[in-house]
Amino acid sequence: MTNALTLERHASEAAQNLPALLANAETLAATLTAGAHGRRRPGPGETFWQYRDYTQNDPASAIDWRQSARVPNRYFVRETEWETAATVRLWCSQAESMEYGSRSVTKLWRAEILTTALALLLTKAGEKIGVLPPEGPGQGGQRAVMTLAEYLVSPHRESEDPLPPLCPPGTTQAVYISDFHAPTEDLVKRLKEIAATGVPTHLIAISDIAEETFPFTGRVLFEPPREHHHARLFGDAKAIADAYFKARRAHFGVVEDTCRRFGFTFIRHRTDGPATPALAQIHNAVAGQVR
Repeated sequence: MTNALTLERHASEAAQNLPALLANAETLAATLTAGAHGRRRPGPGETFWQYRDYTQNDPASAIDWRQSARVPNRYFVRETEWETAATVRLWCSQAESMEYGSRSVTKLWRAEILTTALALLLTKAGEKIGVLPPEGPGQGGQRAVMTLAEYLVSPHRESEDPLPPLCPPGTTQAVYISDFHAPTEDLVKRLKEIAATGVPTHLIAISDIAEETFPFTGRVLFEPPREHHHARLFGDAKAIADAYFKARRAHFGVVEDTCRRFGFTFIRHRTDGPATPALAQIHNAVAGQVR
């Protein structure tokens, strides 16, 4: 009975959160100009195309003679977006630590909005997207955004791995949005595995203002978001501040150095600030890889 009630509660929460997630993401995406994305191509309605050079493997019937006539001694083949569109894989961490929010916005909610807003921009520009996990085929258009949003608000957090997942074959770019609180050694190992795939990779590290400033003093009980984990009581929270800051700087220093070494994009974003700058940065990073 308990499991059934829990499932019902999660389903109810998902139904309530989906419209809000889509509305917030659409508002955020509207602050950027989707047309700036490098893969948008001219064409009628929702059909976009691009031209590439003819190769010996192409049939002669594939040559676009009108386009070829514009450039001497070159032949071009026209491809539609469904033949050329890349699959950008998006991961929004559902780890327990993401549920923290010292103010009205949790890290998870901001990450979900950023992920969905990026999906909106990419699909409007003709890209295919895929959620991580599961490893389903990439999709384009509004259906892709809805699939992603429905997955983000669905009750699957209990089994979520805090480490960014590897991408399936066919992925051309990967975007990981998380607080990246997984153990340093485990996280670096996974980033190395991701780098070995050769997939251009982008990370957004989400943080809460309290995590950055540690404003706690006196007797403080730190409670985890989920009931099955233990709370921790500190008689003088201020006494551990220096050790906390040192550990946090060391962790993210290693993560950032690792990203720099592998050529990954690494963006920091704090939930008490506007989401637009982070969205602009990640959108530009993804667009820069496909131009």
